Amino acid sequence: MEIEKMKRKTIRRLKEIKSEQGLSVPKIMDLMEERGQFVSESTIKRVFADGSEEQSFRYQDSIAPIADVLLDIYGDTSSLDDAESLRHIIREKNKLIEFLMIKLDEQEAAFESRKSMYEERKSIYDRNIARLENQIERKDDLIERLLNTYLPTNSAAAE
Repeated sequence: MEIEKMKRKTIRRLKEIKSEQGLSVPKIMDLMEERGQFVSESTIKRVFADGSEEQSFRYQDSIAPIADVLLDIYGDTSSLDDAESLRHIIREKNKLIEFLMIKLDEQEAAFESRKSMYEERKSIYDRNIARLENQIERKDDLIERLLNTYLPTNSAAAE
């Protein structure tokens, strides 16, 4: 619940900054691009729409990048502790994302390694199966020849 309050408070503060500075959505997008951030135009419009405080946004993807840019550029001095807290939260979340991306890369590498090992095993099993099928076929042929050689044929038995 505390995070929901923080989201609502952040959205309200972002709306205040937008209003105070007379910012348009394209200007906000330009500011974000300058800072290497990206949020789609439609999402920015939704964040600044009436009643958006009650909507559900993915904080890290939608609100945090906008807050990072606007609170930093326009030096949110009205509530310095809140702004610093938000910046700290954003930095910590970004560190967590970086950590998780590294872990994801490690997991993908481990998966590829296991996948390679299983593909090698499958290849070995396939070769073994082919070898065994070949042996079975040879034995079937041998049994067929032995039966034909040692068992009297139907025509010989009829005489």
